[in-house]
This record gives sequence, structure tokens and C-alpha cells, in this order.
Amino acid sequence: MKKTLWSICIGLAGLAAAASAATVELMPDIESIARQGYNSSGRLAGNGITATDVKSWLGSSSRADGWYTTTGNGDMNWGQASVNTGNQSITLPNMNGTAGVCAGLKMTIENIQTYEGLAFSFTLTPPGTGPTFTYSLWYETTDGDIVELCKGSRGNNGSVWNVSYDLTGEQMADMKANGNGKVYAVLGSAGGNNGNNAVITDISLEGTLAVPEPATASLGLLGLAALMLRRRRVA
Repeated sequence: MKKTLWSICIGLAGLAAAASAATVELMPDIESIARQGYNSSGRLAGNGITATDVKSWLGSSSRADGWYTTTGNGDMNWGQASVNTGNQSITLPNMNGTAGVCAGLKMTIENIQTYEGLAFSFTLTPPGTGPTFTYSLWYETTDGDIVELCKGSRGNNGSVWNVSYDLTGEQMADMKANGNGKVYAVLGSAGGNNGNNAVITDISLEGTLAVPEPATASLGLLGLAALMLRRRRVA
């Protein structure tokens, strides 16, 4: 009996660990990047980016999910990002004398209600000193509004920039209550010398969700343990 109960306890501990959470990579593979110009007077590639900028550039209902790059429009003169599908990286060229270059992602999270958390991350390797870099993450509401989740910028000091942001509980609750599943990420580069490129790798949007099956199984094991103890007392 003791051996059986000990086995049940070990099984419960393993199931509890498995049931706590599971992490799913939500961001699709980078297959291509489409050229889409937008004149934001320099805000799009800088820390002054607005919800209106994101919606105007990427939020059109006719705009399909995927990666986009600014190019050939107003203050975003002849700058465009490129992708490497082999190593899943994005290159942001430095364009001296322009307002910068941006890569932007529009994607849809299916069944957003099943996720308990989201984490956005990437690694940017700069070419050297000179340009500045920015990032921002947004979601769209059922009313079509764009809401900022996080934003950051830094000057280029030559070191690798590792970014990782976990949505707060309040942000996640608001997104589940009001969001339509659309998520937008914008990565920008401004300044620097022509021909010096920054490379962005390990771009990720991970979702964390509870796993119900092990928890249900653990309840069954608890019931079995209780039944065995009861039988032991009766005997």
C-alpha cells in the first residue's frame, strides 16, 4: 500500500509540473518581405511612432498578414529591409540623410483566449556606432483601435541588443477582453553610414497556455488515492 501511494504521489508531482504551462511559438516563419511605403515624417522609425502610424502602414483590412518594409515614399527614401529565409533574419540598412528604415509584422493570434501570457523577443546586432534603433509591439481591438504594448529605443554603442518583453497580467487581460487577435511589431533603424547594416535574429512571439489534460488526470489519481486509503481504513 505504501509503495502504491508513493507511486501515486510521484505521478501527481510530475503531472502538476506538466500541467503548469506550455509555451507555443506563435510567430510564423519569415518567408518574404513586401515593400510598402509610408510617410510618417520620421516617426515610424523612431521612438515617436504612434498608433495612427501603425494602423496607416499595416492596419488596413486589405493588408495580408506578413512582413513589410518601408521603401521609396516621402521621408523613407529608398530604404528597404531584406530577409534571409535560411537563418530567419532581417537586415535593416542604414540610410544616411533619410528618416530611417522599418520592418513591420502583421500577424493574427488564433484563439487568443487560450493564452495566459505573451512574450516578445529579438536580438539585434549593429554594424558599429552611428544609427539608432527602435522597436514596438501593438495589438488591435475589435473596434479597430491600435493599442501599444511595449516600445523601446537605443543609440548604437556597438554592442548586441537583446530585447525580451513579457506582457503584464493587465495587458494580457485587456488584450483578451478587447483584442481581435491582430498583433503588430515594428523594428526601425535611423541614421548611420550608408552600407552599414543591422541584423535582427531570434525574432519570437511566444504564447503561454495552461494544459488542462494533466490536471484532469491528477484529479483522477487523487480520487484513486483517497479510495485506496478508505478501503485500507475499512479493512
